[in-house]
Amino acid sequence: GYTIGFSTYALTNEYFTAVLNGVQTACDELGCELIYFDPQNDPTKQASQIDDMIASGINALVYSPYDSAGAQTVLQTCKDAGVKVINVDNVIQEEDYDLVDGIIASDNTQLGYLSGQWVAEHHPDGANILIVHLQTAESCIINVDGFWQGIKENVKNPDAFVEVQVVEGIDVIYAINDTSALGAVQAVEEAGKTGSIDILGKDGAPIGKHAIKDGTMVQSSAQRPTYMGYMGVKEAVDLLNGKEITFNTSIESYSIT
Repeated sequence: GYTIGFSTYALTNEYFTAVLNGVQTACDELGCELIYFDPQNDPTKQASQIDDMIASGINALVYSPYDSAGAQTVLQTCKDAGVKVINVDNVIQEEDYDLVDGIIASDNTQLGYLSGQWVAEHHPDGANILIVHLQTAESCIINVDGFWQGIKENVKNPDAFVEVQVVEGIDVIYAINDTSALGAVQAVEEAGKTGSIDILGKDGAPIGKHAIKDGTMVQSSAQRPTYMGYMGVKEAVDLLNGKEITFNTSIESYSIT
């Protein structure tokens, strides 16, 4: 009989619709009502929608913030209202950990590392690398750090791998999700560079898998978004029922080629 709120920053991305599917499945199994909205990458709208969920009487929130560093106000509002919060996917900053009841996320360092490892293996002598980033997301910052770690720990000359901001001379494009990687695929095709630039994504989304099969992408580090959403609800309900949960759960990732 609990009411669960779900808030992520965009439901136009296949990855987050997969998280939502997991949330919905768990709510159906446990007899919970689900409330969710799509803030469409607008952090102000996301905060306002969560206020509306609290006013509607949610008991718990499964929450992936647009801006990890800007989540404190939302989290404090939930805490003051007695709403349990399970932070999924995009992890909040460590100084705000006391404002949430649990964290479930992929091993974000490993996600980047697997892609960096691929680059090190296929470009052992060096590469010019363009990174398609989302710098407001702590998970993406960790992904990119892991990506460079995956290169540097697996090559003889890490200095031969250079991050570039211009299109000329690019060997590799690393994108922090498969949707962005598909945008890179289109841009590379329009530039007549198909086959000469390796494009790597993240999430293992269906669109990414199809692109890898078609040869327009070379690798994607996969997560388990449906499972993540499912476990977010399960843990929220356990908390509401007075049970203890593991505070910080890291889900292993894997490489798709």
